[in-house]
Amino acid sequence: MFRYAWKSFTRRRTRSSLAVTGIALSVALLIAVLSISNSVQEAIGSALGAAGADMVVQKRVKPCPFAEVKLPKDLAEIPADLVGKLEAMEQVESVSGVLLLWAFWQGHPTVVAGIDPTKKTIGPVRISTREEGDKEDEKSCCAVKEGRYLVQYDDNAAMLTKEYAEAIKASVGDMIHLGPKEMFKVVGIVELTGTARIAEAQAFIPLKAAQRMYGQGEIVDTIFIALKRLKDTDLVAAAVTQWIGPETSITTTENVDAGTSAVANVTRKSLLGVSVLVMVFVLLLLVRNSLSAVAERLSEVGLLRAIGWRRSEVSRLFVLEEWFAGVIGGVVGCTAGWMLSVAYSKLADLELPEALNSQPPCTPVAPARSLMLAITPDLEVLAIGLLTALLIGAIAGFAASGRASRLDPADALRRL
Repeated sequence: MFRYAWKSFTRRRTRSSLAVTGIALSVALLIAVLSISNSVQEAIGSALGAAGADMVVQKRVKPCPFAEVKLPKDLAEIPADLVGKLEAMEQVESVSGVLLLWAFWQGHPTVVAGIDPTKKTIGPVRISTREEGDKEDEKSCCAVKEGRYLVQYDDNAAMLTKEYAEAIKASVGDMIHLGPKEMFKVVGIVELTGTARIAEAQAFIPLKAAQRMYGQGEIVDTIFIALKRLKDTDLVAAAVTQWIGPETSITTTENVDAGTSAVANVTRKSLLGVSVLVMVFVLLLLVRNSLSAVAERLSEVGLLRAIGWRRSEVSRLFVLEEWFAGVIGGVVGCTAGWMLSVAYSKLADLELPEALNSQPPCTPVAPARSLMLAITPDLEVLAIGLLTALLIGAIAGFAASGRASRLDPADALRRL
């Protein structure tokens, strides 16, 4: 049966080639859309992953007037005691409050982040994973290239990013101005390149020092939250919104593209819709193609029935032929779709949304905002493509087999 079906499939080259091409094109489009969508989602998630967080909480209001030390853009104060409330929630694994500031000195701004030195696994300058904990000391951790990390009892101490230190020609041990009034000693140089980061800064100082610089008491403007279970995101978000108010801004991997890049989200849904329509169109063409094949092979079906083939065997013959088209078209389509998505990742220029960029336009060091798209073979996506191809072939095959099995052998033989 398989051998005869394969010979029948290869003998009708034009018809078989059209069937394979149609299936391959529809599957390639589906694979490309799914692969690109997944890679964009992972790239957006990497911005949160760089901070070791599942959620980032901020409060947004109208931008404040110019001041020598001010909150970036439209960020607003959040009481620091909210960090303690969040830590007390059973759904939360760890929390870190950060105070982002723009500090001006001689007309030049520096993006300063006040961080909790005891929280090394979460925040804008995360240096180790949650699993590693704080086993690494301040000098050997992965982020610090020179000097050390901040410690609990530091006051006027600062860590600078490698790019900013080079821009202002500062090194470990130097005293630098952060804002108009205070000077800080550089205790470490950190390297945070490689991925876009939320709440990225140029200088990192102890949170209490940043609060003193700002002069508005114990406040933060960004809170990083790591959850024990991602399914609790909505519950924690509801609690945060209730505590902060309607101006709450919550960023997660689920809403960052929908909330700040709605066009990309609409485009993704549109492409998925187009790929489904293409598949339906290809399926209709294949069904019509397979029914036409039955009409052209009436004499062959009559001979098969006359020499003893049962109706079920004739049906299986046509189903197998269409399955061959599905298998070949599915493999070709999956390969072409994956290659198309890889090509897109090389040409695409995606960036972290401007709303999540904490740096002013006049900063001496451009922030890393590029989102790196990494297209890797996803077995689940490839399986979806192959199964879709087989389903299209099976539907076309059953449509043809139903018609062929109902033919009367005598009527078919009269056409010889």
